[in-house]
Amino acid sequence: MAKQHSPLECLSNIALFSDLPEDLRKKLVTISTHQEYYPKGSLIRQPDDGKDGIIFLDKGSAKVYNLNEAGKETVLNVLNQGDSDGQSSLFKKEDNENFVQALDDTWICSMNRVDFQDLVKNTPDLALNLLNNFGEKLVTIERNSVRRNSLEAKDRILAYLQDLANKEGSNIVSLKLKKKDIASYLGVTPETFSRKLKELEKDGEIRVDKRQIEILN
Repeated sequence: MAKQHSPLECLSNIALFSDLPEDLRKKLVTISTHQEYYPKGSLIRQPDDGKDGIIFLDKGSAKVYNLNEAGKETVLNVLNQGDSDGQSSLFKKEDNENFVQALDDTWICSMNRVDFQDLVKNTPDLALNLLNNFGEKLVTIERNSVRRNSLEAKDRILAYLQDLANKEGSNIVSLKLKKKDIASYLGVTPETFSRKLKELEKDGEIRVDKRQIEILN
């Protein structure tokens, strides 16, 4: 029997809210929407859709990307169960230029900007928690920037796979994104990505089985 979704438990599993006292999390439940279903391949968010605020994944996975004027896609982030996106729009009304697309059948929980701002005015601890979360995201962005600028392509790819393994708590990871999207995220061409994966496998660093990769060292 499938476990029934608990809005309070859902919010408690989100890093953004997990350290808040239970009474505050219960208040957040009253302004949140839960388990909106998006089938694989569908758009969860897109520019000019009139939606703002934070989304967090109850189940599934999604990619965040934008398109340049020529229509070329650049992957900015990959969201998995428990991840969130859109924190900045909770504080400032802004034009969203990014797309969020479901990579699997995905269930989304969300909170809109106006309701959140009304609550946060009376709960400064929530603002502090968000600032800490932003700090962690900044570290991730800076780390990826350093990799793009200083690591060779093969080392950059291995570091990315090791990060996935650490996040999933397993030495076997599944690639949710297409290889061209991972290549875009890491700043390499799809051809280079495929070639370096083969080199890493030959070096005994990884074992590749279709979309599953085992980290050996």
